[in-house]
Amino acid sequence: MSKKIYDDEIYDGADNDDYAEQYRRQLERYNRLSQSSEYEEDDYDDFDEDIDEGQYAPPPVREPQPRRDNERKAPAKSKKKKQSAYKKHDSEDIKQNFGAHKKQKKKKMNPIKKFFVIILVLALIVFVILQVLIWKYIGDVKKVETGQRNYTSGSMESDDVLNILLVGSDTRSLEERGRTDSIILLSIDKKNKKTIMTSFMRDTYVTFPGLDRDGDGADDMGKINAANVYGGVELLLDTIEYNFDISVDKYFYVDFFSFAKIVDAVGGIELDISDEEAAGMEDPMGEQNNIFGNKKGTDYLDHGGKDMHLNGNQALAYARLRYVGNADFERTQRQRTVISKIIEKAKTLNPIELNGFIETTLGSLTTNYTSNELYFLSYGLPFIAKYDIEQQRIPEDEGYTYGDHDVGSTLDIDFDRAKETLRKSIYG
Repeated sequence: MSKKIYDDEIYDGADNDDYAEQYRRQLERYNRLSQSSEYEEDDYDDFDEDIDEGQYAPPPVREPQPRRDNERKAPAKSKKKKQSAYKKHDSEDIKQNFGAHKKQKKKKMNPIKKFFVIILVLALIVFVILQVLIWKYIGDVKKVETGQRNYTSGSMESDDVLNILLVGSDTRSLEERGRTDSIILLSIDKKNKKTIMTSFMRDTYVTFPGLDRDGDGADDMGKINAANVYGGVELLLDTIEYNFDISVDKYFYVDFFSFAKIVDAVGGIELDISDEEAAGMEDPMGEQNNIFGNKKGTDYLDHGGKDMHLNGNQALAYARLRYVGNADFERTQRQRTVISKIIEKAKTLNPIELNGFIETTLGSLTTNYTSNELYFLSYGLPFIAKYDIEQQRIPEDEGYTYGDHDVGSTLDIDFDRAKETLRKSIYG
């Protein structure tokens, strides 16, 4: 049976860190068991000296000895300790490196990229706010369905031109079907980036297509401003298409008294007023003050002047003024002037003022546009507002004669000439 070379007793009394003493004892035991004379007592002293000098001699090479079954597995124990230390070291490394991949994701964003991300987020916020406002404004407009149309065959039309009829009346609402004292065709030319306002004289003698009130089998005739009385705005649309051969399907209606609120919402307008016009405005303003509940004489002008600031009540009286100057011819000019001034003034408003103006204006309108149609139309308004505005009147000078019919004094016009004027001015 082979002798036991390693014995735990040699470690008794030795400090775990005193490797020199442990080694010396182990070497002594080895020499004794091997009965070798190679190691003497002096050698131990030499070894001690070497130890004192901080030098360690390697153990002699020896043949592996068979291990007894009951022998303790010291090397395995040592291996286990090393393995535990290794695991401890790995554990510390894992703790230090844990989440390192997350730290890599938190790298600072490139300033340029960050700038564009911020711009994109702000643009998205503005877009959402804009959508909310648009639908809110659309909800303010009174929308009605288009009634029965008898004639929709006007040949003058184009995808580049949008024709909208602006209808103004002395009545308080569309349901009253009063006479339309303001009939303006607003033609928006997207190709040439211009807007043409065409006024139709209220005394123009026309044919009302599909209207036979006397039962004689023929279409009735009368002044164009009576079309709304006989058949609503739908008959007015038919009348314009039939007599002037121009296609128009959509309209906006406003009564004159709501018109005064619109002028006030824009902060009033500046107009050149003659002394004669200032005096003539008292008659329509007296009627308006009675309807508005104002004190008699409110807003009267005692003189004219250039760039006079007019409020809604005064601007309405100016637009309705008929018996100063060239009667209704100048009246239509005044109406177009007031509308142009409102548009120009609206462009100068700050966001808060503009919001109030839009709410007042849209709340005063009645239209046959649907909500979806108004939504898509709204996206073009910022561009349309920049278009140049041109004005004209039907009939034009020398395009009419004075007539006398059962409906009173009329303007009998040259329709062929009027059609050609519309074709050239609107469709080029």
